[in-house]
Amino acid sequence: MKDDILSVEIENYVQWLLTEIKKYSEILDDKDKQIKSIYFGWWTPQLIWLKNLEKIIDTIIEDFDTENLWEFSIEMNPYPQKQVFAIINRLNKKYKEFARIRFSFWIQSFDNKVLLESGRDISFPWLVDFFRDLQPLKKSNNIFNLDFIAFGKFNKTKKWNIQLRNPNSLEFFAKLASSKFADSYSIYTLELFPWSLRYYQQEKKLENWVVSKLKNIDIDESAFGSDDDIYEEFSILKDMILDAWYQRYELSNFALLWKSSIHNRAYREMQNYIWFGTSASSFIKHPNEKLKKYLNLSEDSDAVRRTNTLKIADYTSGKEIVDKETVHNLIQQDLLIEAFFLCLRTDRAIDDISKYSTVLVSDFDQKIKSYADQWFIEIVSNWEKTWIKLTDEWMDIYNDIITELLEEI
Repeated sequence: MKDDILSVEIENYVQWLLTEIKKYSEILDDKDKQIKSIYFGWWTPQLIWLKNLEKIIDTIIEDFDTENLWEFSIEMNPYPQKQVFAIINRLNKKYKEFARIRFSFWIQSFDNKVLLESGRDISFPWLVDFFRDLQPLKKSNNIFNLDFIAFGKFNKTKKWNIQLRNPNSLEFFAKLASSKFADSYSIYTLELFPWSLRYYQQEKKLENWVVSKLKNIDIDESAFGSDDDIYEEFSILKDMILDAWYQRYELSNFALLWKSSIHNRAYREMQNYIWFGTSASSFIKHPNEKLKKYLNLSEDSDAVRRTNTLKIADYTSGKEIVDKETVHNLIQQDLLIEAFFLCLRTDRAIDDISKYSTVLVSDFDQKIKSYADQWFIEIVSNWEKTWIKLTDEWMDIYNDIITELLEEI
């Protein structure tokens, strides 16, 4: 009975997803329907089933201009393996004309305890076998990306060297990177959100520590470390990837030459994008009159950001999904702030720092010179303008620096 209800909900969701795609194809001008990247995030492909995935792709191809599509990208959990491999084989066969098909796998960790406590139904030995079986499926136009999260839990050896909890996993990670099996890596740091598992565990940790001291008992520690531990693990994994000649092209992303994610670059460089489905966010510069009317935009809007409803029931009810509270008009000042904030996360240089002067602190030039003296950034100048190019150290302290530069906004 539950499966039947789930099937109906999935079909309803996909139907309104297709409706939204067609709605935007009617509203947008032809130039805005030229698609460079198609991206399926999170584990959507596994939730909606392969037949629906194909239906969505085919609708996009029918209603948008995909003649010059640069990348088709899809995120998946590595399990269940049979389903994952079926998706890879089918997409490679049906859409083999795509210039690039990028598969991003949510690995998260090679530590068994971390995998268990973060709700992953896999283990380190299972992942080793997964990579071995995955290798023969890779086609010449495929990009494989591996997603990891630095959870910050360590052991120390007898010589006080830092190791991940599983002594073999760190060595395997280094060998995997040096093998160039994956074209790119994403390494994120675990964040302490109020609704997250780690937040709950951190809240309970102090309570459990007090109880354990009062009752003189030992308790098992969480698999998640402190913020300092998390950053230290991130640095260890990052250095291994850089040593294997991957290039850091964005705060959390690394790739071999010409293998970086086109989707990620389009987002950071503020190119137009439309995301469909619940909680999907879109960004469109210079909206036409039809779109302004549909989203109830003001006439002075230079760009729009909007987010779909979070509620699946509302999305699939057949009602208009435009909520005025989720539609944000952006004028030139807003775009400058966002461009500066987003571009500095990447390896692309800001080509003219002077054009951002109205959104930066008054002494931004002195601050930037100070950062350059510390080798956080490179500065290249000519008689017309000044470029700022990131160094690896800059990216690691990005949040602190961007706060200092934009603190008056």
